[in-house]
Amino acid sequence: MQLRFPFAQPAVVAHRGAHCCGHHENSLAAIAHAVELGAPGIEIDVCNLADGVLVISHDACVTFAGASIPLPALTQSEVGSLLRSGELMPVETALDLIRPANTFLCLDWKGNGDEAKVVRRISEFGLGERTIVSSLQSEALAEIKDRRPTLLTGLSIPSRSEPQSRFPIADDHILDRVRAARADAAMLERGLASPTMVTALRESRAGIFVWIAEDADTFASLANLGPDGIMSDAVHEHLGSG
Repeated sequence: MQLRFPFAQPAVVAHRGAHCCGHHENSLAAIAHAVELGAPGIEIDVCNLADGVLVISHDACVTFAGASIPLPALTQSEVGSLLRSGELMPVETALDLIRPANTFLCLDWKGNGDEAKVVRRISEFGLGERTIVSSLQSEALAEIKDRRPTLLTGLSIPSRSEPQSRFPIADDHILDRVRAARADAAMLERGLASPTMVTALRESRAGIFVWIAEDADTFASLANLGPDGIMSDAVHEHLGSG
């Protein structure tokens, strides 16, 4: 599989795996269930620990012994305990599961400063031709492009440009940000996905992904816009009963 934009039709992307039927988000069970359902794409969130170990986690903090601790601040003993308990999962475990599957990977990079290791792990597992690395950080995406120009990247853009902003960011600003990050795709929060935005991105030859569809009706509405992929929390509704 080799990814090229535009896709023939909007792809269902299992957002943090297929987390239904008792499977937790970003868990090995959720990823395995997405593979079992035949999801065209699987999205996982990846952070880095202080020692450079890459783990599956949406947040840069975890709860340990009742306290919220930033991942880089964890001691080796705490890391070991969380890994043994399954509360933290090395990224290699997920990549090993995705490698033989007929699916592409959206790796949402939540970490900082270990972009070289992200590129290396993707290459080691033979996923370079079917992975999109997304991030809110344009600098991280530029670093990834410097290290492997052919690896696809996507700039994640929330509906508000700043936490205190009351207004969505303008379409032309989105295009400028995608170009500045040298990103291959825009990963749009669904409030930003409009016909004019999709047309503008297509004219700039960028891929388009939209997040998040919580149910089949929302997915259908977003699919009418013609993006390449939609991050879905309802994969089981599209692909099976679960």
